[in-house]
Amino acid sequence: MEGITVFQLVLILLFLVVALPLLFLPTIIASKRKHPHKVAIILINFFGIWLWGIGWFVALVWCFVQPSKIPSSMSTNSADEIKKLYDLKEQGVITDLEFEEKKKTLL
Repeated sequence: MEGITVFQLVLILLFLVVALPLLFLPTIIASKRKHPHKVAIILINFFGIWLWGIGWFVALVWCFVQPSKIPSSMSTNSADEIKKLYDLKEQGVITDLEFEEKKKTLL
């Protein structure tokens, strides 16, 4: 036994440089994109590697899916629209029934 040969050292370095980043590619992508579910993706990626690689594919797809965000301005606009409708109702421009119908569509 001579120890580690040059060929074995090259294989180890090749694994560290190529294979290891590929195994944790979903984790790297989720971290770079600042995904809101980054921790869950990391856990699925890590444990999924040991479960026949299924978790790796799940984590890879998940890291590219961003959850939809409702803009805060949208809720403000709805509130503003309802206030305008209320003012129109108070002025007698629209009826109570019209106000309720339009309010339901905004909510």
